Amino acid sequence: MLKAIKIRIYPSAEQIDFINKQLGCCRFVYNNCLAFRKDSYQNEHISVSSSSAVKHITVLKKDNEWLKDVHSKVLQQSVRDMNQAYDNFFKLHKGFPKFKSKHDNRQSCRFPKDAFIGVRGNRIDLIKVLKDIHFKCSRNDERYLNRNQDKVKSITLSKEPNGKFYLSVLIDKPLRQVPQSSSMVGLDLGIKDFAVTSDGQVIENFHFKKNEESRLKRLQRQISKKIVGSKNREKARLRFAKLNEKIRNRKLNFLHDVTNHLIDENQVIVMEDLNVKGMVRNHKLAESISEVNWGEFRRILAYKAAWHGRQLVFIDRFYPSSKRCNHCGYIYKELTLKDRQWVCPECGSLIDRDYNAALNILEEGQRIIGLSSPE
Repeated sequence: MLKAIKIRIYPSAEQIDFINKQLGCCRFVYNNCLAFRKDSYQNEHISVSSSSAVKHITVLKKDNEWLKDVHSKVLQQSVRDMNQAYDNFFKLHKGFPKFKSKHDNRQSCRFPKDAFIGVRGNRIDLIKVLKDIHFKCSRNDERYLNRNQDKVKSITLSKEPNGKFYLSVLIDKPLRQVPQSSSMVGLDLGIKDFAVTSDGQVIENFHFKKNEESRLKRLQRQISKKIVGSKNREKARLRFAKLNEKIRNRKLNFLHDVTNHLIDENQVIVMEDLNVKGMVRNHKLAESISEVNWGEFRRILAYKAAWHGRQLVFIDRFYPSSKRCNHCGYIYKELTLKDRQWVCPECGSLIDRDYNAALNILEEGQRIIGLSSPE
């Protein structure tokens, strides 16, 4: 199974200059080749092939000699990535690839397999001057990289807003073993609590960003008071970026802990097919919905379920999971968002909104599986 091992690297000052130059060259080639394919299609009605886009690098090098300072395989990989995004727009109806900017929060470029030299202990060697770079990761990942260098497929180098550099090493690595399970669980995602499960478990929402809101505002004010282009402004920006990274890492760690627990304990996981993009258009709830990261939670849960042979079932987003009484099936249409508990007019049961929704989600998921399975 192909997995990515993320490691932090500590390049020298000379290597940092070269990395920044390489990122700029890759961005330049990416944008120019994308414009070449786009203009040819719009103005001349010519569909430029992927191979022709890669060959366009030669034309760019004639007019821009500085492109020759960067390894050609890395430039070619940038164009291949652009070609993949361009083709996905037509074949898979995904979004049209965007032009890259030096002002983007995250800068990255990808090294193909043959641009990777090797790993020696906690040192990694790439092409050109990017050799003998010190890196840090978990001991298990470091040992695995040293023993299985031939299994590396590609390496993505990225620069974060706080100035840190990382390598994401795509490598063939065995999966973590998970225990056998036959249980099913329904998930009701929320804002007050991150999720409530059909077996009664309440997963607390820790509000990582909200807890640091005062510090974020203070740092933003400090940035606004500094002179544009000054060193003090850059220092203030880095402090702000480091706090944002800390919040992001806490969120990601929380999501991995929750998804690992769900995958370990359950064979089938049922949840609503929420339209997160549509929900954030509600300006009153947009910030709260964005903070809980439902989209990222779904993405992580989906790939882990595929890895470990678990079944992830989605029910219709319009299914009245909160309004339906799980005891008698009565639909309470008068239920509002502020009502956390309600009494069923039909059977008189006192119902907890979130727990009731989780039970209904599980029941609907069981029905879907029953209909989709062969009789």
